[in-house]
Amino acid sequence: MTENKTNNKEIEEFYQAVDDLNEAASDFFRIPVFFSHQNLFTLGPAQPPLSQEQRFIIRMFNEIKKVLLFPRTLPNTEQYPDTTVENVRRIVNSSYGTIAALLKPTRRTAQLETYSPFMQIEPSMSYQRGLPLLLVKQSTIKAGGIWGDAGPLAPYTPLIWFSETTTVEEFFESVAWKEALQNWAGQVRSGYFIQTNPEFKYTCDE
Repeated sequence: MTENKTNNKEIEEFYQAVDDLNEAASDFFRIPVFFSHQNLFTLGPAQPPLSQEQRFIIRMFNEIKKVLLFPRTLPNTEQYPDTTVENVRRIVNSSYGTIAALLKPTRRTAQLETYSPFMQIEPSMSYQRGLPLLLVKQSTIKAGGIWGDAGPLAPYTPLIWFSETTTVEEFFESVAWKEALQNWAGQVRSGYFIQTNPEFKYTCDE
């Protein structure tokens, strides 16, 4: 009996080690990208059951990880201090792409605006930086600027989530979303490899 317990423990340790190695290998391909979105607590309750907007952001976060990109975000985007702008610039400059979601909040911001002004600033700074950009907007919220209600900023026309007729699951299972995500992820990887290739070649391919 003792021998069986020992064998089971060794088997568990072995599979745990394999999982750890696979995880370490996968981390190499998790290229950092900026995930710009509103604070979750402006999109619904502070505890379950979550709103569909909160579930949308969480699902989107997981979708980004599925294509082996590492989504980074800022915790406080409802404030105006200069440190927040500096943090946005820092995360934009250290990312290889930006994906942003603008959803309808349950209440106005501290500045009594419909949504945080950083939802314009963050993707705009990414656009100015030249990062691959993917925008997703809920149909029930009106927004100009980079979000295009006054005319789309081609080729960055936002992908629209028609939340009145389409569930969170249906949106992320749609062909439109999958194509947009894969296209954007491909651009991110291309930019990453171009920027991280060594300056000099040490082998001759010709």
